[in-house]
Amino acid sequence: MRWRLEEMQARHILAALAVVFLIAATARWARHAPRRIDAAVRTWLLIAFIFTTIAAWLQWHTS
Repeated sequence: MRWRLEEMQARHILAALAVVFLIAATARWARHAPRRIDAAVRTWLLIAFIFTTIAAWLQWHTS
């Protein structure tokens, strides 16, 4: 079975984007690890949380 872009569902795309935002937050925090978590890291984590929540909701309510 081949993956085609037209067949990708929104819940999978949002879950993948959540992982990307989580990686961005981790990378930003790793560069500034000795200091506290700054506003950029909190923003990336918030966006990752929102995308994860929506992807989970779509997974459970549209299956």
